[in-house]
Parts: sequence; C-alpha cells; structure tokens
Amino acid sequence: MKGIISRRDSFLAHIQHQLGRNQSEALERPKWKHQINWYTNQHASKEEMVDQLKAQCKHIHTRVIDTTVEKAPYVLLSIMEEYGKGAVITSQDRRFDQYGLTSVFKELKEEGIEVSRWGADLSRNENIAHAEKARYGVVFSDYTLAESGTVVLQSHEGQGRALHFLPLIYIVCIEKSTIVPRMIQAVSAFHHSVEKGEKTKGAIHFISGPSNSADIEMNLVVGVHGPVRAIYLLIDDE
Repeated sequence: MKGIISRRDSFLAHIQHQLGRNQSEALERPKWKHQINWYTNQHASKEEMVDQLKAQCKHIHTRVIDTTVEKAPYVLLSIMEEYGKGAVITSQDRRFDQYGLTSVFKELKEEGIEVSRWGADLSRNENIAHAEKARYGVVFSDYTLAESGTVVLQSHEGQGRALHFLPLIYIVCIEKSTIVPRMIQAVSAFHHSVEKGEKTKGAIHFISGPSNSADIEMNLVVGVHGPVRAIYLLIDDE
C-alpha cells in the first residue's frame, strides 16, 4: 500500500522561507575548491582497476572469476556445478541474452531445475518466495567500484531488492568496461543520466560481498543475514 503525502508544498515552502530562499529559485551546484574524491585513482588504467578490485575482493570474502564473452555461459554453468545445482532467480536484463547466459538457464530448466525471473507480472510476495528458495541469485551490476569491491545496482520492476539478499549464493556478472575507480564516478554517471532525461528506476544499492557480522569480541561470521557466498563473474567485454 502506497503512502499519501499531505501538505507537501506548504511544508517545503515553510522550510525555504526559514532559509530566506525564494521558492522559485533553483539551487546551484556547489563548486568545490578541492576535489580529492575525483583525483584519487583518476589516472588508473582499466587493468590497474581490475587488479585493485581483485585485491580488495580478497578482504571482503568475494571470489572473482575472469572470463571472456564467448566463455561466459560455460563458466557460469561450471560455477553452479562446483557449488551444487539448485533453484535460480535472475533479474530481467537484456545482457543475459547478449552474453548467451540464457542458454545456461534453459539447460538448467531442461534438467528439472527451477529458474525464475524477478518481474512485475508476479506479486511482491511471489517474487520474494522465489528469491527465498533460490540457491543462486544472478544479476548484472551497473557499475563496480575498484576501490572497495562494491557492485552498484539499481532496483526496478525487473530487479527487486530481495533478489540481492535472499538467495544462498549471489553471482554478479560484471562487464569490465563498467568498472570505475570509486563511488563518485558511479554516482556521477547516474546523475548525468537523469540530467539527460532518463527516468530514475528506484533505489540504488551498493553491495560489497556477502553479508558480514561480528560480535563484541570481533569474531567475524559471514552470511548471517544474507548470501553466504558472493561471486563476481568478470566478463572481458573490451
């Protein structure tokens, strides 16, 4: 059930009045004297960023597997064979067709394994139920941050939040061309797409490996409240 916003305009007008600002005035983007957030790693080559990503993933308990465009379907299938085949849920993303990964899902279906896609044609509870019983959640990242090993993904009708957090094993397909140094580049790219008229899709998630939790004695436990394992399938699309 959607909430109702009451007296929104009068509330915002009151805040603007208290700030001494005319309601019709547009906010100007600030010009910062120093932009260290942009300067850090700005000259890193793509290979240097890949190396940084792999090094960071060792610290966040995330496995990185390299592959080519041609071999991506075989590598994805081998991952599932290694960790044990089971139910799969994917997002709705044209790149599954682009890289031939739909053939993997078709093969799994022929073996009697359930494969579902998060979609607007199902109810929220139905989508969540599929995600809960899935052994694998498979998605594509929009951007990946080399500095922190973080995948950046937008929620939309074909990719709900639960898709990232409920499956047992989380597989993120990463196009090498979408790796950026750090958060500022990813956020800026989203911002510019909105400026160009692209409709915002929903929440933006920054996910760094499987879930981690530590008690007061700092005993780390992985996978307490989310996927127990995260795997990045790095596709060389350049």
